[in-house]
Amino acid sequence: MNGKVLTFLLICLLILPGCWDLTEIEQISFVIGTAFDPMNDEEIRATYEEETGRPLPKGMFQMTNQIVIPGQIEGGEEGGSASEGPFFNIRTTAMTSFKTNRNFTTRRSRTMNYEHLKTLIINEELAREGIIEHLLDLFIRDHEMRRDILILISKGKGSDILEKKLPLEMMPAMSIEMISEHAPRGHSIPPPKYSGELMSNIISDQSYIIPRIVNTDGEEFKVAGAAVFLGKENKMVGWMGEYDVQGYSWITGTVENEIVEAYYGREQKPFVYETDYTETEVHYKKENGKDIFDIKIRSEGFFVENWIAGIELDSQETILKLEEEVAKEIERQGNKIIGKMQEEFFTDIFQLHEHVKTNNFSYWQEVKGHWDGEGGAFSNTEINVEAKVKIRHHMTTEELEEE
Repeated sequence: MNGKVLTFLLICLLILPGCWDLTEIEQISFVIGTAFDPMNDEEIRATYEEETGRPLPKGMFQMTNQIVIPGQIEGGEEGGSASEGPFFNIRTTAMTSFKTNRNFTTRRSRTMNYEHLKTLIINEELAREGIIEHLLDLFIRDHEMRRDILILISKGKGSDILEKKLPLEMMPAMSIEMISEHAPRGHSIPPPKYSGELMSNIISDQSYIIPRIVNTDGEEFKVAGAAVFLGKENKMVGWMGEYDVQGYSWITGTVENEIVEAYYGREQKPFVYETDYTETEVHYKKENGKDIFDIKIRSEGFFVENWIAGIELDSQETILKLEEEVAKEIERQGNKIIGKMQEEFFTDIFQLHEHVKTNNFSYWQEVKGHWDGEGGAFSNTEINVEAKVKIRHHMTTEELEEE
């Protein structure tokens, strides 16, 4: 072997050390779902106080992880019996996310791995304490974590939700993610909130919403509505109902394939309008010391369901009246959620402050510290909503004739 070849091999040994930090897949527990709940176990409380000699800290919480059993997903029996299912849940308690994660090592032989974490559920009680920034810190700071973890706020125990396996689906955590993807077609489901986007909201002190997941009776759960957070405190201040989500979507321009149940005529009979195209424009101005926002919503779509007797859909006059009723309903939904935010929660979840910041930066510097919150500038703004609707098609109709 000549000197050049030997030198090359030595260099390769130095710069290609191999997989020195390799962890075999058989030694890893893959976490796909996590839930944070308040700690209310008296036995844990008593044990902690006995071992540490101090009262249980107020910030103690419970962390539940949903772990994949790979062999069961593949249809085999590796890792458990066929009746065991494709996942199991494990929980522990501590004051920090990092410590709870380390606590798992005392009870499981495999290291927890979060690279495939799909959903993270935070209990309403914890969200109202204003600690969401701290709960998520590990999931943003650690290099192992992804930035597209789906975040939800639970009404009821998040750990119970992770126990509910829906029909046709293999694991609750993945079912939650799949339901959240229905946001464009489900008017009560707000846009998904991912961990990276949420941390941007938290850092910038912006008010925001996080989708709600409800632990219903029986073997199901429901993703609908949202939790409202006051940005400067990062504290949950209340719930946004399913109907509110639809109004929110019109104002923020996040409508994709929305439906509107409007009413027509003296008898107020219902009909259904489905959007095909929607655009929302926000115009800001300041007049006589008052902030004014003009929100213009333009929508085109279809007349898809009729409960009105004797209606003539071929009449242009009738179509114009139907369009007016849909526009009124859109405006009503928008004004309802705006009123709720200005008069009850005092939070600019619509990000209207961005228009102030862009158009009048010097003024924004004066009000940014008290834009949100009770008595803040946002609550005193004038917001006008105007909708215009175009029904482009009323589907097909058939007239039955007696033979």
